[in-house]
Amino acid sequence: MHRRQLLVALGLAGLTAGCAGVPTSGPVARVSADPGRINPGVEIAPAPPDRNASPGEVVEGFLHAMASWQPDYGVARTYLTERANETWNPSAGVRIYAEGNPVSSTDTGARLVAPIVGTLDAAGSYHQSTGQLEHDFGLVQVADQWRIDSPPEGLIVSEYLFSSAFTRVVVYHWAPGREWLVPDPRFFPRGAYALEGAVRAVTADPPSWLAPGLDHQLLLVGFASAHIDSTGVVQVRLERLGPDLDDVARRQLVARLVWTLRPFENATGVEVAWTDGIPWQVDTYTRAVPLDAFPAADPQDRQTSRQLFAVVGGRVVRAMEGAGGLESIPAAPGLEGVSFAAVRPDALQVAAVTGDRTALVTAPMSEPGSQPVASAIGLRRPHYARQGELWVSDDRGAISAVLADGTWVTASVTGLGDGRVSVLRLAPDGVRVALVIEQPGGTSSVAVGVVSRIGTQLAIEGVRQLSVSDSIAARAVRDVGWRTADTLMVLTTDGHSSIVMSLAQDGSTIAPVGPSGEDNLVEMAVAPGVVPFVRRANGEVLRYNADFRWSTLPATVSSLFYPG
Repeated sequence: MHRRQLLVALGLAGLTAGCAGVPTSGPVARVSADPGRINPGVEIAPAPPDRNASPGEVVEGFLHAMASWQPDYGVARTYLTERANETWNPSAGVRIYAEGNPVSSTDTGARLVAPIVGTLDAAGSYHQSTGQLEHDFGLVQVADQWRIDSPPEGLIVSEYLFSSAFTRVVVYHWAPGREWLVPDPRFFPRGAYALEGAVRAVTADPPSWLAPGLDHQLLLVGFASAHIDSTGVVQVRLERLGPDLDDVARRQLVARLVWTLRPFENATGVEVAWTDGIPWQVDTYTRAVPLDAFPAADPQDRQTSRQLFAVVGGRVVRAMEGAGGLESIPAAPGLEGVSFAAVRPDALQVAAVTGDRTALVTAPMSEPGSQPVASAIGLRRPHYARQGELWVSDDRGAISAVLADGTWVTASVTGLGDGRVSVLRLAPDGVRVALVIEQPGGTSSVAVGVVSRIGTQLAIEGVRQLSVSDSIAARAVRDVGWRTADTLMVLTTDGHSSIVMSLAQDGSTIAPVGPSGEDNLVEMAVAPGVVPFVRRANGEVLRYNADFRWSTLPATVSSLFYPG
């Protein structure tokens, strides 16, 4: 099968079976896609080595045993020599290698050579990876049985075993102000450890790349245990590593646990206690806190308008689907000559870049009048953050924002190399940001970073570029938007055709969603909980109905967007 066909096939298979591809510059990988309902009891039962197992059979058994969590990976250790057992650390992380690369063995040894398509760090965070895995397992005979004397660092798992043996869990942290949460996807082995790993992650420090954008909360607690009892309550026991937590701190920790543990099958609530104390009482709940508690902590602002807007003939309009295509209802009567625009999440204010792209102005949605807020050369699409800021980039790649008090500030960006930002889209929580980065040679890529706010200083840090290319054709990125709280939609082109990709924020899953046969798609309107749209260069609009099912809406829009 052609590599590009393989990418599409794996993407479609993932959308129906919960798996998708991880394209890097190497082969396509398959990993767990949407977590859905997580069953912590599903496990792959490993077996110790047969007495007369060959070197190849020993290594194959070890690889399968590594993909199944047990306390201290006891079964996997039965494949090792005593010396190897003392040095092997299965908690050091996971390297995921491309499918279709069997172990090469002889009568006296075995080795594995395969492209690496992804890694998990010790905390379960996924990273797109390239490179080659080359490992000789150092087979030796112990009492006439072959054993591994040179195990790999951490775990090595094939794409298939990773997709079946690991599950995706979204861990939540507080955004500054502790009003809403920020998602942080992780992968943990299926089985009993998935629940334990999720609770451990809540009580541990956040990833270093995400930490600058989060609430700086020091939790002096340690994980002791976690299990689901017969009534569905997740019993969490913690150790004190410092002073006791006050009621506010307890509530905030329990809220994070509630959101993190919601997808676990059979879980109905959370009960937290110190190992030497009685269960905490949070709010009016006597003991267990139900998993539907704390709805206001949703990373997606539930008050954000879901109305679609557009720029038509230099004016901002409400865009409505009608029998003849996309119909326009005039809005923001104080604006004209608009090139780009954004609507505040409450749909009461519009921000617009003027026709010559030198001025940023704001105006009421339903009344005449406008107010200039900033000027620069080559301004691009503006964007409102949940925190109340109005962000905008320009042709030079500079990023600026108008703060809630009207102050105009320039945001610093680190991690771009020689590239510059052409598109900026803040996540629903306003903490993470998706970027399209243009390189000097004309290529472009998608990246995710985190917004750091210190006083009136804004910075985008921890920029992580993500690959959306297969091994046949490099794909440039034209636009990006947030489809869910932790999933992107990316408009890409290989120079001949355009296609939209669904991409996890960590790059762990990617799948094409169409449309097919298009070569002139230039812009998307994407937001959580609403229908995605894509604009053609001629102003026509395509509506997403299902994967690879899009319908054309006749229109003449020059820009299309949702509030935010």
